[in-house]
Amino acid sequence: MKHSSREVNQIKSNYRIYTTKKKVFLYFFIAAIAIFLVFNWLFYRLYSANIEQILITESKNGLSKTMEYVDMILSNMEYTADVVQSNLQIQSKLEFGDFSEPNDYIVDREIVDTLKSIITYSSNSAASIDLYLYKNKKLYTSDYGVYSNQPGGVSDYYYEIGKEDKKFALTDEYRKKLSFLLDRNYEQITMVRPLYVLSTGVKSGVLAVNFDKYYIQNIIQGKSNYSNMILDGSGNTVISTFAEKNPFSKEETEEIKSYVVGERGEKLCKFSGEKYVLVYDTSKYSGWKYVTIVPASSSMQQMTELRNSIFLLFLIMNVATAVTLIFLLSKTVYRKLNKLIVSMKKVEEGNFDVYIRHKDTDEFGFMYSRFNDMVEKIRYLFKELYTQKLLQKDAELKLLQSKINPHFIYNIFDNMNWLIQLERYEELEVLVDSVSTYFKRSLNAGKDFITVADTMKQLESYVKIQKIRFKDRFECAFDFDDEIIDMMIPNFILQPLLENAICHGIEPKTEKSFIQVKGVKDDDKVVFTVEDDGVGISSEALKKITDFLASDKTDEENYFALANINKRIKLYYGEKYGLTVSSAEGIGTKVTVIIPFNADKVLGGNLC
Repeated sequence: MKHSSREVNQIKSNYRIYTTKKKVFLYFFIAAIAIFLVFNWLFYRLYSANIEQILITESKNGLSKTMEYVDMILSNMEYTADVVQSNLQIQSKLEFGDFSEPNDYIVDREIVDTLKSIITYSSNSAASIDLYLYKNKKLYTSDYGVYSNQPGGVSDYYYEIGKEDKKFALTDEYRKKLSFLLDRNYEQITMVRPLYVLSTGVKSGVLAVNFDKYYIQNIIQGKSNYSNMILDGSGNTVISTFAEKNPFSKEETEEIKSYVVGERGEKLCKFSGEKYVLVYDTSKYSGWKYVTIVPASSSMQQMTELRNSIFLLFLIMNVATAVTLIFLLSKTVYRKLNKLIVSMKKVEEGNFDVYIRHKDTDEFGFMYSRFNDMVEKIRYLFKELYTQKLLQKDAELKLLQSKINPHFIYNIFDNMNWLIQLERYEELEVLVDSVSTYFKRSLNAGKDFITVADTMKQLESYVKIQKIRFKDRFECAFDFDDEIIDMMIPNFILQPLLENAICHGIEPKTEKSFIQVKGVKDDDKVVFTVEDDGVGISSEALKKITDFLASDKTDEENYFALANINKRIKLYYGEKYGLTVSSAEGIGTKVTVIIPFNADKVLGGNLC
């Protein structure tokens, strides 16, 4: 409700609303100003250094270390190549070829074994070594043996790369040329260098030392927010972690490459609205360019230490301030607030007789008075709502039960009419007697609950009624535990199920059928089942029934009986009880009803 300005002013005047508020405001204002001044002084003092410069410096250091590690691996590869170059057997092969050897197989095997031995003892764990000799045009590999006849173009490729005057060349294209080596890893870096006869200085072959890329990939991984890339002298990507670390597009990657100009440098750039620091350098050993790109917001170690220091100081200051404020406000605010919290907790637990006694005239006095008024209203409304819910539930149960009785009576009169038309008066007499017995048990003096024993007699009468119509087409057996025979259950929760079994399960079937009605105690529950060996229900129809029961509706004409029973059980006993249907087409149907044992106690003994 909206108060007028006059009413609000009157409330403030009566309860002196702003008295404590002014005190609290003053204390917090003084503390906030002091914290703000001290915090800002410390902040500008500790963060006087340029954060971006710190990031660039650390990126350069990391890049330098990465270059050192990779250069060390490449240096080891070169050392392995030197070992191959200076090997006596290989030198002999380079100088003389195969022409003076009596057995090419033995010599070739020794060369391959020599390459394998060098691989085994190499400090950099090179993946493989390839040796191509111009004299005999053979390719010796440490992992696949000797190839005398290579596919077309391979020999030309070795002669082409042998023309290079460089001491060595690094490439990741070498493996693609040797496609006939099927199982060799394609992700390799190869150090290629010409082979010389040491005694004459004549170029006599080509040596290739292969190294798996993942060794270098692991080195350049860097920190979780760092992206690294290695470019060769032509600007082609040798190894990159961009795809793993940052989702740069191809266009952005090419743009990053365009920034790599000269031997070394750094640049601030933007991608997708985020600022990055780009640092690159060139290895004097390999000629490769190493590129690192880092988000400018990345947390550096120095920044973290500064942040932790500031946080610690800020925490100490706030704790000190909080202790001071608690001491100042405990007598005027917290004690009164605790009284209100304790009272609210009691109301939450269901105690509506709470009343806060007080003599306060400040805003807490106002809250106490309004709290007492609120509890009084809740107590009144709860009592009224509880009574209303009981009446509503009772009315709903009466309405649901009233829907099922006319349906059954209609079926009885239909059977009587059928017997009269056929002039089967003796059977009509049996039907009338069975109907009389049935309704004597069913009406139950107007009570909603009936014993299991009376329910069984009710069902037996109903079976007699139906047997007049169906003759000897079915048999029905009843089996109820002695423990539940005197137990009270809702009326009309089994008869409609038996009716469904006869009309929908047995009637469409030509041969004689059987129906079993059982009631079994299972721990703290009672399980009733009505099971037939009739025509059953199709899987599609069964799904519709199951979904309909789960929806808790009762307005579907086809499934009214099932929905009525399910709804009544849930209203009486709760959501964990109810009715389920299982069936297999051509085999039969089973309906299960579960209610709690000793239902009269569950319902408080009010079974009327």
